[in-house]
Amino acid sequence: MFGDRNPLPRRIALQQAARGLATFGLSARLLPSLALHANEPATVRPPKVKSCLFWFLAGGLSQIDTFDMKPHAPTNIRGEFATVPSNVPGMWLCDQLPHVAGQMDKLRVVRSMHHRMLCHNPGIYAALSGREVGESLAVSNKTFATRDDYPQFGSIISRLTPAPDGAPSAVSFPFQLRNGPATSPGQHAGWLGQAFDPLTVLADPNADDFQVRELSLPDDVTAQRFQHRDDLLRRLDGTRTPLEQTSSVQAAETYYRRGLSLLGAQRVQQAFELSREPTPLRERYGRNTVGQSALLGRRLIEAGVPFVTIYSPVANIDEPSWDTHLENFPRLRNQLLPPFDRALATLLDDLQQRGMLSETLLVISTEFGRTPEVGARRSNNANNSTGRDHWPGCYSILLAGAGVTGGTYYGASDRFGWAPKEQPVHVGDFAASLLDAFGIDPQQTVRDALGRPHQLTEGSVVRGLFG
Repeated sequence: MFGDRNPLPRRIALQQAARGLATFGLSARLLPSLALHANEPATVRPPKVKSCLFWFLAGGLSQIDTFDMKPHAPTNIRGEFATVPSNVPGMWLCDQLPHVAGQMDKLRVVRSMHHRMLCHNPGIYAALSGREVGESLAVSNKTFATRDDYPQFGSIISRLTPAPDGAPSAVSFPFQLRNGPATSPGQHAGWLGQAFDPLTVLADPNADDFQVRELSLPDDVTAQRFQHRDDLLRRLDGTRTPLEQTSSVQAAETYYRRGLSLLGAQRVQQAFELSREPTPLRERYGRNTVGQSALLGRRLIEAGVPFVTIYSPVANIDEPSWDTHLENFPRLRNQLLPPFDRALATLLDDLQQRGMLSETLLVISTEFGRTPEVGARRSNNANNSTGRDHWPGCYSILLAGAGVTGGTYYGASDRFGWAPKEQPVHVGDFAASLLDAFGIDPQQTVRDALGRPHQLTEGSVVRGLFG
């Protein structure tokens, strides 16, 4: 078809080949077009952790009603829930978390997290990238994600320690976080470029028809036909001159190669097939989006994906979420804590039973906590006497696995939980510590697609945080 006498112009051929990928099920949603990136050597040391399951509780988990309760505080501080013992002497938690109470020997509660961003999108950005950017009270639904943003943790892992064997280095699901019309920053690779965006799956794992169609060829496309297209692109690639090495052409090639590697990553494809799991185990996790997302996260880690992000429980902060400005206690009691309690306890037990907990770091994070005082107003959002407002001044996250000492606390809040009292951990320090656990020097400089230098983090490693 492409003889020497009337060859198809190479630029056109490459463009058509890239466009043809859409017909083979590789949608731009999962496999974005790519940009050029600098290839300077990265500073990477032997890692302490093999993989990370990063579970993000969207909206702002109320730490004072879950893992940092104040039972001796006045009623308007301590709230409605009782404090109960766990399976670790001296570790107490909310009575609405009975299943997690039996797994506290695997968990470390970091009670001294803090930053200054009081609204959702700036807070999400801080929690997912380790950067405090902009005004504390920046209006969330006007704070959009851009390609000048700092990258999320999974994207840094993708850039500096890519997964082998064609598996994606980072996967996120089951939606992208939004606040009104604005896609929350901190969910993609930012200035690292689209090549290092997580593989984002926008589908509910609990749906009866859940599948990732983009990871397989359509029925009417044979493997031979697809191989012919790949052979053609390789031939064209070998004949290009340096002048033709434009960013758009290289982007199309990298797009194609990444898509091809995913089509061959059978372990990852099978990881999305939740029907392979025994029905009793799926029931233990909970037949809901929260439970099945936790199960899918474990399967992706097991399939070799180094960094998996779960967003929970909803896509839009305007919908029911951990953002409990109104009816804090009934929403926690009836909607939010029961599925979380069941899924987290089962995930911890499942990881341990499979021998995965020693190498997998589990992080339960959130963009900020809630005000210790019920009815207090600290952000520019509506808040009434039944709710708790945003509070980034002191909140809690959970850690488990990969050398983390379970059944322990790190840090402490003050008497009523407004500020850290011991061992404060800033989001920048958490970011530095997380990258360090992956063997990445968090202070190193990495260049973006335009050659501009960026330091990976603004924080310092907290020795012992993951120990």
